[in-house]
Amino acid sequence: MVTTEQTAYSNARNNAAFRFLGVPSLIRATAATTKGAFGLIEHWEVPVGFATPYHTHHREDESFYVLDGEIGFVCDGKWLKGGPGTFVYGPREIPHGFQVMGDSPARMLLMCTPGGFEGFVLEQTTPIADPPSPPDMARLMTLAAKYGIDIHGPLPETPKGIPAEGNRAEGLKALNYRWIKAFNERDWETERAVRGATFQAYLSGAEDPLNGAAWSEFMSAFTAAFPDSRISIESCIAEGDTVVSRWTLTGTHQGQFQGIPATGRPVKFNGIEFNKVIAGNIVEHWSMFDNLALLRQIGAMPE
Repeated sequence: MVTTEQTAYSNARNNAAFRFLGVPSLIRATAATTKGAFGLIEHWEVPVGFATPYHTHHREDESFYVLDGEIGFVCDGKWLKGGPGTFVYGPREIPHGFQVMGDSPARMLLMCTPGGFEGFVLEQTTPIADPPSPPDMARLMTLAAKYGIDIHGPLPETPKGIPAEGNRAEGLKALNYRWIKAFNERDWETERAVRGATFQAYLSGAEDPLNGAAWSEFMSAFTAAFPDSRISIESCIAEGDTVVSRWTLTGTHQGQFQGIPATGRPVKFNGIEFNKVIAGNIVEHWSMFDNLALLRQIGAMPE
């Protein structure tokens, strides 16, 4: 029993945010701040396809409130799907879990009564600036036992009325558009969040693939050379775990690029990229683009 004195309490989005199972999260209230009554957690960017294990709480009831996106919930083997404004109650001793099923990331509030579950979350967080990474399952199982939670395995198969993939093709395309938008807006935090921990990029003319760090360096160098560069998607299709885009990049050569001083010349070239998605993150990026046209336009090669 928590015996701290009851006082008014508030926090904001920038207060100690972190990743839990790769998901950007924030503890809104704890047993310590509510005199043991409840813990409240906000998950504000749960990727399409993300799924919890099927699990049972023995110490607390778990409640969910969907703010954005579509989420499928399963409780004692029964599925339901809810969008913004949906409230779902998962009693203790009843197995349950959820999966993001829409075509865009979900945002939700999770409340556990009484408080205490937030300790399970806080013992396995990663920094918010780090890209998502697979959980350490051995540690997850150890902490689950410590906090009175049984992990049963993957979620039960979804019925036909709630397809397990949701509209997966649309979800993959939405993820890809979000990644391109992050580039166009130079939103590097979102750009990193879309990529998985094992991300590899295979680019036209590059001998070896780029890992996440090398990719970020490449993006930084490219946008320094072409600070107004922008990608327009001409066509986008998705199937299975892969999304493919045909795009056009436009910009102006205003900084050094591959040893070539700025020329002030406009550039425009086309490309096609294949992105493999696992657990809501891009893990492989294959980009084939007209590098020859780019070099000709900045005067590095004759017409």
